[in-house]
Amino acid sequence: MSMLHSVRAVFVGLKTSCQQIRLQSTSLDGTPLKKLGFIGLGNMGASMSMNLVKKGFDVTVFDINKAACERVSKVGAKVAGSTQELAQNVEFILTMLPASPHLKSLYLEDDGLSKFLDKNKFIIDMSTIDPSVSKELAKHFETVGAKFIDAPVSGGIKAAEDGTLTFMVGGDPSVVETAKPVLLAMGSRVIYCGAVSSGQVAKTCNNLILGISMAAVSEAMNLGVKLGLDPKLLASVINSSSGRCWSSDTYNPVPGVMENVPSSKDYKAGFTTEMLAKDLKIAENAAKEIGLTLEVGKKTLEIYENIITQQLGHKDFSFVYKHFTDKQTK
Repeated sequence: MSMLHSVRAVFVGLKTSCQQIRLQSTSLDGTPLKKLGFIGLGNMGASMSMNLVKKGFDVTVFDINKAACERVSKVGAKVAGSTQELAQNVEFILTMLPASPHLKSLYLEDDGLSKFLDKNKFIIDMSTIDPSVSKELAKHFETVGAKFIDAPVSGGIKAAEDGTLTFMVGGDPSVVETAKPVLLAMGSRVIYCGAVSSGQVAKTCNNLILGISMAAVSEAMNLGVKLGLDPKLLASVINSSSGRCWSSDTYNPVPGVMENVPSSKDYKAGFTTEMLAKDLKIAENAAKEIGLTLEVGKKTLEIYENIITQQLGHKDFSFVYKHFTDKQTK
């Protein structure tokens, strides 16, 4: 009987594995998944592309950082010699690039990828860029017939490594459905936000809150410590009270309060101050386009920009706590 149970267990395991493989190798309508090209292997992109490979996708990557390409190739990705070579040999092009100018250069310049785009190409941009640029790209892709969604991510480096990212997605619902298996190979949640650029709008609002909350937590922690409270005790109070937020309970900016966060590693960046300031600038520009003023956001941006002028933009954005403590002691 035990032998029979063992055989059945093996059979069930094999059946489950085959079902998983079938899910990974077919789209929602049962057709084979297309070849994927991934451009941008930074702190986030490298882990995201490796998760695609690990889930059974045929992935080709490109980055100007050859060491990053080599790292991803070790898990089975192919490496293209150029973005043009990549675009010619895949049907899905995924981008995870630092800022709007990089996307515009990649797709809109004369030597960009436009000549390789047609109705058979799917473009998934997971970068955090200006919503207006996302709309501009969408119009361009429409002229060549390519399908496009914006799908910026949230969760940070750890979620990218673990494959638990959240995607905020904008675009045609049918295109989003086609792209979902790809996104869920890198994340655990796909939130449909509406038309193209809606994902970027949601991400912009989220990161506006992120920057403000990190500055607020840092200022409050600095106040409490200067008034004599133990930082771990203060964090415990905040995290069980109405001041609780991600910047305090998951990514606390005070050295020694939490393990395995940048503040306890000399603020070695997970998400740099420069990148956070870039995102706050995106929010400010988006607000200006519709006649709004972000009063708290504007002041918060000034704080982070001050850190950058001190040649510290490479530090994690939680370094804003150290900025407050140093400023007070000078």
